[in-house]
Amino acid sequence: MFVQQLINGITQGSIFALLAISFAVIYGVLRLVNFATGATYMMGAFAGWLTVQYVSRNIFLAMLAGLITGWCIGYLIEKVAIKSLRGVARIASLICTIGFSIFMMEIATVIFGAETKAMPSFFNEKAFTLGEVSVVWYQLFLVGTAVTILLLLQVLIFKTKAGLAIRTVSLDFKTAGLMGINVDRTISLAFSLGGATAGIAGVLGSVYYNIVNPTMGNLQGLKSFSAAVFGGLTSIPGAILGGYLLAIVENFGVQIVSGGYRDIIGFVILVGFLLFRPRGLLGKKTSL
Repeated sequence: MFVQQLINGITQGSIFALLAISFAVIYGVLRLVNFATGATYMMGAFAGWLTVQYVSRNIFLAMLAGLITGWCIGYLIEKVAIKSLRGVARIASLICTIGFSIFMMEIATVIFGAETKAMPSFFNEKAFTLGEVSVVWYQLFLVGTAVTILLLLQVLIFKTKAGLAIRTVSLDFKTAGLMGINVDRTISLAFSLGGATAGIAGVLGSVYYNIVNPTMGNLQGLKSFSAAVFGGLTSIPGAILGGYLLAIVENFGVQIVSGGYRDIIGFVILVGFLLFRPRGLLGKKTSL
């Protein structure tokens, strides 16, 4: 059971890590928690579901659809709402992201219905066995895809001019503007990257759990926010670490206590870190 829970934790942690980094990228630039991340995850899942149902049963095409959908949603949220609220009380922007989340869930309910739909499975063949535990190819595919995306994001943020602009704006967007950086374009890029990451996570998560529905992003979004706080909202490596650690702790907690406490564990960690170490494991001190 130790091996089984570890494998489950790493697999689920890949989804948490993608969503946590979506929170971290946006928070790093604007010090804003984007509570529309869970809804973007859901819309990416529906984009992937539509693709495999009506275009081609190809997971890579589904992931591309999720990426494009998430990118567009992130860009739209920033241009329509966040940009006009920049400079006013931060709570206004936060409430706006909650409003967008509710709006997207209602739109999905109207278009697709409230019932849960089945997402086709991919790569369900057994890859290898560890003791009595079987690992299927999709688990390896999910972890490998997530790690690849996370590494590419790390390269983008820390090794490119666009990443340098994002990091500069995150320190002081007014000074960054005086230095010649296009602040509006940089913030739009950060929101779009966050949305794209959440959209891809939606496709991967929907295939892993084999379900798609309008409320599927609620719990995943909150848990991933917990993971980002756990690792550090101001640190992208911390958010990644938090995603994997939260999922592993959850799975071992379920094994030790009970399956009914799975969701409670994540929120206990969230409250604990907000009370005693709000910057997380790798985050830096910052004014909220």
